[in-house]
Amino acid sequence: MMKKRKLVSLVVVLAIVIASAILGFIYYEYIPRVLVDDMQTLRESHIWQFDLFVIGNRNVNITVSTAQYLVYVTFWYQKNSAGTTYLIDKPVTNATQASFPVSVQQSGTYYLNVQKTEQYGETVTTLVHVKVTS
Repeated sequence: MMKKRKLVSLVVVLAIVIASAILGFIYYEYIPRVLVDDMQTLRESHIWQFDLFVIGNRNVNITVSTAQYLVYVTFWYQKNSAGTTYLIDKPVTNATQASFPVSVQQSGTYYLNVQKTEQYGETVTTLVHVKVTS
């Protein structure tokens, strides 16, 4: 009788430890954090890459500001070489600081590209500030 009680207690304690570890991992992955906070002198374009853990939906906020010239912001998810899902493709001018809230549904690697328009030429650079939070 005593052995059975100890075995049940051990199973309950192990189940609690495993459940706590799983919930702790999920909480750690979902706490709001800065994924990218970067300033770049942009000659043509720059790509940032980061991984997201998603259960259901997750909100990502992308903020881009440019010092002088128009830039285009593209945010996408690529599951394999053939499956690319574009989430935003927007212009940002030097007169505005654009903020884009995006809801993502899949875990994986996400990419953010900021590209200067070709009309200004390759010799012209612009300073961009990119911040991505989730």
